[in-house]
Amino acid sequence: MPYPVDIRRRNYQSEGVRRHGGLEVFDAPNALAINHARMANLEAMGLPLAGKRVLDVGCGVGHLGAKLVQLGASVVCVDGRQSNIASLRTRYPHLEAHVGNVETEPLSRFGRFHIVFSYGLLYHLENPLQSLRNMESVCDEMLLLETIICDHELALVRMEDESTDVNQALGGIAGRPTPHYVVLALNRVGFTHVYAPVTAPEHEDFRFAWRNNLDTARDGHNLRCIFVASRTELKNPALVSLLRD
Repeated sequence: MPYPVDIRRRNYQSEGVRRHGGLEVFDAPNALAINHARMANLEAMGLPLAGKRVLDVGCGVGHLGAKLVQLGASVVCVDGRQSNIASLRTRYPHLEAHVGNVETEPLSRFGRFHIVFSYGLLYHLENPLQSLRNMESVCDEMLLLETIICDHELALVRMEDESTDVNQALGGIAGRPTPHYVVLALNRVGFTHVYAPVTAPEHEDFRFAWRNNLDTARDGHNLRCIFVASRTELKNPALVSLLRD
């Protein structure tokens, strides 16, 4: 081979794309454990959510959106799969929910929001920067982001093949960004302040040592990080700034 590549040929168009079924993955014990850790951490950060209009991008079947409502927010949910939104409407009929693709459709059709919330989506996208620009365009105050990351100090995105199951990439290909990439992107698309929680969520996916080795998973667990991007400075002892002057 003239180049150091080893890629299996994949005819994506010929694959049977799974568009229905498989929704039980959202209720699997590990998924629920991650959700519990995510939301406990969100509450611990003490961010002003009550009374805020929140857009939940990549909402799945609505578990986190429903929790945001419990925290006092007015929530609009968006997901790229009709089957996920149909399930959400059955589970949480009080939630406003729409089918929408953050990579190809403007989020502005849903209005403006104090907060954009996107947990567990960015690493399933093939165009993360474009998607962050879309989220920023409707966000007045904060963008709350959780993603699997690639463990490296440079601003990189590690491309990955994914299945087309209900909780995976819409187009069969996704990218795992490094923290440097996420922070650089969030700042450059328009957020003047970017933070991380001082205390990581109580789940193995969020508790790991940095090795700068391009890992996206280790010891049977994905590597996950949370980012809080804000238009204004947040004087919050539960947050640490990721940008230097």
